[in-house]
Amino acid sequence: MKDVFDFILFQLLDKAPIFLGLVALIGLLLQRKKTADVVDGTIKTVIGLITITLGSGALMASLGPILQKLNSVSGVDGVVPANEAAFGQAMSITQAIDTVGNIANSVSLVFIIGFGLHLLLVRIVPFESCKNVYLTVHIQLFLSTFMVVSLPGALHVRGWALVLVGAALCAVYWTFSPAITRRLARSFVGDDLTLGHHQQVGAALAAGVATVAGNKEQDAEEMKLPPSLGMFRDTTISLAVLMPLVFLGVGLAVGRDEISKLSGSTNWIVWLVLQGATFTAGVVVLLFGVRMFIGSIVPAFKGIADRILPQAVPALDAPAFYPYSPTGAMLGFLASIAGALVVMVATIVFHASVIVFPSPIIMFFDGCTMGVFGNKFGGYRGALAAGFITSIVSHAGIILLYPMMGPLHGTGLMFSNIDFTLVWLPVLYLFKLATAIFGF
Repeated sequence: MKDVFDFILFQLLDKAPIFLGLVALIGLLLQRKKTADVVDGTIKTVIGLITITLGSGALMASLGPILQKLNSVSGVDGVVPANEAAFGQAMSITQAIDTVGNIANSVSLVFIIGFGLHLLLVRIVPFESCKNVYLTVHIQLFLSTFMVVSLPGALHVRGWALVLVGAALCAVYWTFSPAITRRLARSFVGDDLTLGHHQQVGAALAAGVATVAGNKEQDAEEMKLPPSLGMFRDTTISLAVLMPLVFLGVGLAVGRDEISKLSGSTNWIVWLVLQGATFTAGVVVLLFGVRMFIGSIVPAFKGIADRILPQAVPALDAPAFYPYSPTGAMLGFLASIAGALVVMVATIVFHASVIVFPSPIIMFFDGCTMGVFGNKFGGYRGALAAGFITSIVSHAGIILLYPMMGPLHGTGLMFSNIDFTLVWLPVLYLFKLATAIFGF
C-alpha cells in the first residue's frame, strides 16, 4: 500500500504536467463534457506545459551563459523580467517545499485553492464593482508561482502554510483589484468586462499621471501615426528587433574579450545577435505552449465559474482593452521602451547590484494598457507620460524584488508587470519587517 501511495504522490502528482492534466481532466468531467473534449483538453494541457518547459530551456540556453559572464566580470546580477520565462523556469525546478512536494505542485495548489476562495469572495462580497471573475488563468498561475518562490524568504512559511497563505493573498488580489479598472474604465468600456492582469493598480497610477501631465481633450486617436509602427503589435516582431539589441547591450557591458570566449570562432557581435534571435525563438515556443495550455485548462475553470456566478463580469487579459484606444496603446508602448532604456542605462552607470534589461512583457503589454488609460485621462501626452513613468517604476522595482525570488534568484529571469512593484514589493517587505519584529 505504501508503494502505491508513494508512486501516486511522488511519481505522478509530483510531475507538473501530469498533475495539471489531472486537474483539467477532473474539471472537464465535472462539466460532463463529451469524451472527445475531455481527451483533447487533458492531452493539450499536458503537452502545453511540456512545451512551456522546452521554451524555457531555450531561453536559459541563450540567456544563461552571457548573464553568468556579466555576473563574474562585473559582480552584479543581470535580469530580464519576463513572466512566461520565469514561470517556465520555476515549474522545472525540482526543489522540494516540505510536505507539499515540488514547486510545481505547490503552485498548482495555490492556484486551485486561491481560485476557489476567489469565487467564494465574489459571491459574498456585497459591492457590485467586485463582482468580477478572474479568467486569465496564465496570469493567475504567474502570481501563484510568485507566491511560492517569494513567501518562504519573506514570511518564513513552508509546506501547507505557504500554500494557504499564498492562496489567500491571490484570492484577495483577484477579487478586489479588477474593481479598480472596472470603475476607471466604465466611461469608455461600459460594465461588461474589466481587466484581469497584474496591471490594475498600475492603471490607476497611469490615470493619475495622465491627468497631471496631459489633457484628455487631445485624444491620441485623432493623431496620424506611420503605418509601419503597426508591425510592432506582433510580439514576435517586437522581440526579434528588441532582443538582439538587448544582447548587444549586455555584450558591451561584459566586454569583447569575455564574449569571444563564449562565441568561439563566430564573430562576437554576430554571436550576440544570434543569441538574441534564439531567445526570441524560445519565447515563440514558450508562448505556443502557453496558448495550448491555457486554451485547454481555461474551459475547466470558466465553466465552473459561470455556473456558480452567472451574473459576474469577466476580468480579461490586457489585449481586450487595446481596441478602446489603439493609438494610445501604441504611444504607451513606445514611451515604455524609453522608460526601460532609462532604467537599464541607470543600473549600468550607477553600478547597481542588479542590471535590469528591458522587459518585452512590461514594454508591450503594460505599456499598451497604460497608454490606453493614459489617453483616456490625459490625451496623447497622458499616454506618453503614463507609459514612460510606469515603465520606469516597473523596471526599477525589479532591483528590490529580484533578490527575494528564492530559487529564481540567479537564473536571470524575473516576473514582470507593474503590480508586482506597486502591490507585492511593499507587501513582501512588510512581511520581512513583521518576521523581524515578531520573530516568526
